[in-house]
Amino acid sequence: MHIPAIYNNVRTLACAALLSGVIFSAVSCRDSSAPTTPQPSAPDSTALRIALYPSIDALPFALANDWGIFDSLGVRAELAVFRSQMDAEKALADGKADAVLTDMFRVGWWQWRGRPMRYSFTTNRQLYIVPNKILRITRPDQLDDRMIACTRHSLEDFYTDRLIAKIKNRKGQILRPQINSVELRLSMLQAGQLDAAVLGTLQALKARAEGYPSLKDSSSLEDCRRYAGVAFNTNSLKSKGQKLAKLRTAYDIAVRRLQLRGEMPQIDSQTRASLFLNGIDSTINVKLDISLTSSPDAALCPVVAQWLNTRNATKNYTADTLLIQSYRE
Repeated sequence: MHIPAIYNNVRTLACAALLSGVIFSAVSCRDSSAPTTPQPSAPDSTALRIALYPSIDALPFALANDWGIFDSLGVRAELAVFRSQMDAEKALADGKADAVLTDMFRVGWWQWRGRPMRYSFTTNRQLYIVPNKILRITRPDQLDDRMIACTRHSLEDFYTDRLIAKIKNRKGQILRPQINSVELRLSMLQAGQLDAAVLGTLQALKARAEGYPSLKDSSSLEDCRRYAGVAFNTNSLKSKGQKLAKLRTAYDIAVRRLQLRGEMPQIDSQTRASLFLNGIDSTINVKLDISLTSSPDAALCPVVAQWLNTRNATKNYTADTLLIQSYRE
């Protein structure tokens, strides 16, 4: 039986605590003459370590693992699901992951700080501005003097900028608290602690089921999706380049299978729990919400650099190293 290597951080900590208790009990009760238990083997250094967070474009990676697609390509994959995009990125920046679900703006932010990261390919990650339903907000101009939660210096932040630019004759200040955990952000919105939040498809579907419609204007910002995708650790490219090249192939195979089915399949319970899919997997439109990957558009690099510099997130960053070499030529 193939068991996916996908872990929710809280689940991991809980399991670690339980395991520690079991080991302590076993050692305490063990006869001194009993043979020593062999230590577990070290992690497979040749495996591809992929850092994800609960986002719609994480699903094809998870299914590629569940369905044995990675195995069929001769790749062993270890998937770890973090609570936020920033936590997943940090795993890659610290050398604990080989690939990460991210966006061009965040890659540029990390590069400016000297971390070994380059953007590789683009996925379909739609974002939505979801207001607090009590406020009855239906237009962008009604967000003036409000509070919109997102992740700073990211595609979500850029997306919010684009929306705010549509507000004419602004009179108030728009606060933008940084709530990195996407599920926590949704919970705070539902608890009435936020005026609005930037949500991905998975969280927007949950909000919609509870009467939180996204702004109608959100559809006009679909070009923002071109900035979302996957980045590689450049050190990993040196030692695992051939395996990393198969990552996009595995992703697209999973997407094609999904779209051929036309509906969401039965999903492994651990995968569902890790991506917080409970209750919404049947509402995902596999033909609209999930798409094949694409090569990044090099023309977007100057946009990324200019926006980061304007936001004082970087200084004199040019984004000339943003993409991996094959996409710069």
